[in-house]
Amino acid sequence: MFTQSSFRFYLLSFFLLFFTLTINSQTKEEDPKKDGITITVEKGQTLSMISKTYLDDPRKWKELLKSNKIDNPNLILPGMKLWVPASLGKKPIAEVSRLTGAAEVLLSSKKETSWSGASLGTGLYLHDEARTKEESLLELLLNTGSSLELSPNSHIVMEKVKNEKDPDSFYLKKGRMRAIITKGIPTRKMFILRTPAAIAEVKGTEFITESDEKENTSLSCFEGRVDVSAQNVTVIVNAGYATFVEKGKPPTKPFLIPAAPEIQP
Repeated sequence: MFTQSSFRFYLLSFFLLFFTLTINSQTKEEDPKKDGITITVEKGQTLSMISKTYLDDPRKWKELLKSNKIDNPNLILPGMKLWVPASLGKKPIAEVSRLTGAAEVLLSSKKETSWSGASLGTGLYLHDEARTKEESLLELLLNTGSSLELSPNSHIVMEKVKNEKDPDSFYLKKGRMRAIITKGIPTRKMFILRTPAAIAEVKGTEFITESDEKENTSLSCFEGRVDVSAQNVTVIVNAGYATFVEKGKPPTKPFLIPAAPEIQP
């Protein structure tokens, strides 16, 4: 027999179940930390600026507002925190694809101010940095398919040149780096590499560059071509050649890479 007390019991059970499902659903929707990044709106930033900086397609600004449950774009104010879902955000410039020993990353794109241990799959965005320590190696796979291999005691920064039409730019602050670049149009720049002493426009090529303790730069090209510039002078370094740039001076005339000595049996 269905009594009044039974009805109350079933009604209470229904409300408890509904309340639990609602809480779980809200928790799932409001827990963006696992999928995307949270940014803080800075003074002077507009929705247009934020979309161009953080969205892979700036035209999806309406989806950004929807993800943050904001109806009016004018309600975006300095100090406000916005969640940028991974599905809308920019894709990483590079990812850690191989790691040996101890290496670190500084994820400035996530407003982190201290270095943390690198791990496979870590994505690096604009202004992020990576560095290796003694006896450690780090390989970065670029979104173009090219790869950069950092030797021990090396430090690289993801950066962008002023002209947005130019390719991605990287700054080798110190150390030694080997680059294997995806083949493309021979005259097209694949990316730009800066060092304290020079700028290299990289095309489909394989090369090794090094920035020493005095911030001088050496670059050896093994395949393709690299255009190296410093002090308003540019030299073309073809396969089999190298150049040296002393900080504050133009690059030397390309010279043949010395052949490895033959070992007599």
